[in-house]
Amino acid sequence: MGVPVISILGSPAFQSPSVGNSPARSTSAGARSKKWGSGAMGLLSGIFSGSTPARTALPRTSPAVAERINNILGIRNLEAMPAQAARAFQLASDVNARQDDFVKVIESDEVLSARVVKIANSVYFFRGTPAHDIEKAVANIGLDELRCLLSASMLRSLLASRHAARDIIWANAVSTGIICRLLSRSTKHINPGEAFLCGLLHDVGKLIMIRKGGQLYDKVLTKVSTDDVSVIDAEEAVFELNHVEVGKWVSELWHFPESARHSIALHHEPWPKNLDKFQFDHHTLVKAADLISHAIGIGHPPYMRSYGRRMDKEKQEILPRLGIGPELLDGIVTQFERLYEKEASLYQPESH
Repeated sequence: MGVPVISILGSPAFQSPSVGNSPARSTSAGARSKKWGSGAMGLLSGIFSGSTPARTALPRTSPAVAERINNILGIRNLEAMPAQAARAFQLASDVNARQDDFVKVIESDEVLSARVVKIANSVYFFRGTPAHDIEKAVANIGLDELRCLLSASMLRSLLASRHAARDIIWANAVSTGIICRLLSRSTKHINPGEAFLCGLLHDVGKLIMIRKGGQLYDKVLTKVSTDDVSVIDAEEAVFELNHVEVGKWVSELWHFPESARHSIALHHEPWPKNLDKFQFDHHTLVKAADLISHAIGIGHPPYMRSYGRRMDKEKQEILPRLGIGPELLDGIVTQFERLYEKEASLYQPESH
């Protein structure tokens, strides 16, 4: 069952394709889409353009921190990432990957193969003739969409959990990935598939923490909502560690792409003081997308409304300094809504 979505911007809540939309909502979204379809992205191209900012090397997780994570979460031997998962994440960030590369990875996993064929024959990707094999399915879906589907499928299978908090974090991971991909298409230096992967993986540490201590993570979410504290501070109070530390450690063990490792490690760093000369890189793109997602309230249950309002306030303070004013943001949200309505069900975790 899907996670409730709360709108903080004043527009009706987004709904997944399985729920449907009222005619009035569809008309409103369509009207806004006409107004902003290419205009918003055209304006964004001036904001997000430029060369890739220099990326400093991240220090590796120290043995002391790794031991502390092991002790607190009870992780002695984190399972190795399956070869096909590692290859899928690699393909997601490789602009030179070919169709044959994707076919090989998909064919190596029977469950993934069946899912890809099913998706290729769905209403979103059907091309007039059914896909009965992987090659046809890959052609129907297209490589850009496939990068996202592969990333989500592999992460979901790696970090399976039946805890309710996982749905909250998963919804934010998917929506952050979609917003990253949307914004990246107006840059000259960030690949959309890689942007989605960075957004999807940015809170992988939370998924590990939920997998090992789901009831404790419930306390984190409650503390964030009731005590007016940051997620990092709430995690430190409950676990004595935070999801950035855990995520960075996992990203090293599982050899995530460099851009994803930076996004995981740095997306909670403060905004640069001088935003007039600011250029987006992967982790700041994730930071902006994550802020928009939380301000909209994607995945938030009712008790997290106060947290959503705090994120909305930060959004109103920060985004205009990045050149994203209210009208432009409305255009971004419109495009995101259309993508989320189309894709949310494709990335849903298994039913509990």
